[in-house]
Amino acid sequence: QISSTLDRISHDRAPPFRTFGSVQAGVMSALAVTSSSFAPGRAILSRSRVRSGSVQTRSRPHIVRASASVETSFFPIPSVGLKLEVQSQKAASGVAKKAPMVFVHGSYHAAWCWSEHWFDYFASRGHDCYAISCRGQGKSDVPQGVSVAATLVEHADDVTAFCASLENPPVLVGHSFGGLVAQQVMCRRNPPELTALALVASVPPTGNGPMVRRFLARNFIASVKITYAFIAGAFKTNAALCRECFFSRDLPESALLAHMGRIAESCNVRLLDLKALDDVLPIPAPKAGSAPVCVMGGRDDFVVDVEGLEETAEWGRTEAIVMEDAAHDLMLDTRWERAAAALDGWMATNVSA
Repeated sequence: QISSTLDRISHDRAPPFRTFGSVQAGVMSALAVTSSSFAPGRAILSRSRVRSGSVQTRSRPHIVRASASVETSFFPIPSVGLKLEVQSQKAASGVAKKAPMVFVHGSYHAAWCWSEHWFDYFASRGHDCYAISCRGQGKSDVPQGVSVAATLVEHADDVTAFCASLENPPVLVGHSFGGLVAQQVMCRRNPPELTALALVASVPPTGNGPMVRRFLARNFIASVKITYAFIAGAFKTNAALCRECFFSRDLPESALLAHMGRIAESCNVRLLDLKALDDVLPIPAPKAGSAPVCVMGGRDDFVVDVEGLEETAEWGRTEAIVMEDAAHDLMLDTRWERAAAALDGWMATNVSA
């Protein structure tokens, strides 16, 4: 039984974890997390591998609800007869207009995860914001007669078509497996024109293989236990497990429960067949002259570890921005505003107005 379970972990490419106590459930193929706590502290931005530093911290940001100006529309994919949910928010009036931003979610999420906080933040700074729900996720159409929404290439086709439909080249932002989709968009044979690529807690371009080995090395027994926990999907109904998988310990309980409810409803069919990813990975490195790449994530992320961030940063010829005391869902978590500010600061330095 153990051998069979490990085969599943290897094939499904489970991501890494850090365990200090009991092992719990997660996302992607399988995650392991713990019931013991880490001490929340101030958010510090560090440039991993090169140098580390800090930014002056402010009082803990309050939870800001998405603006009433968020609209929902549907983008057609004629080749398959499906429509994708698109949430959007126009740039605030009275501020200099900047490049539009297109956001792509990861597993068990949908467009809502971006409009909750980051839409208001970036729209107030001059960006038109668009978030896509991938096939079979959120309110997007569900393909009929399939157990998996689409291949990585098909998801990338959809995002490419949407980016190409905009008047100006966007900043493409991908989270978790949405980051892998965004990488595929940038490095395809005929990519859309992009202003920049931002990878937030993204799966590395080689997939989860190296992270699986780290996962097993850290705790063999936990790697077996977590497979069962993932199959049970406990993070959809257990608030403690949901917190450990995606959020920091100091996220208010009310926000945690709201996010958990939406996570539970977001996935109508599996986003990707992880076994099939071997056919298209690794994602080739960006060509010379491609748009600049930002890579960022949290040090307390139980899904994508710092080594994974550094691998992705090397692929993008950049340095990983690692946020201390930050979990996987940077756009929803306690320090969402500081994560947004980090991306905003990177764009101010690396993206032409």
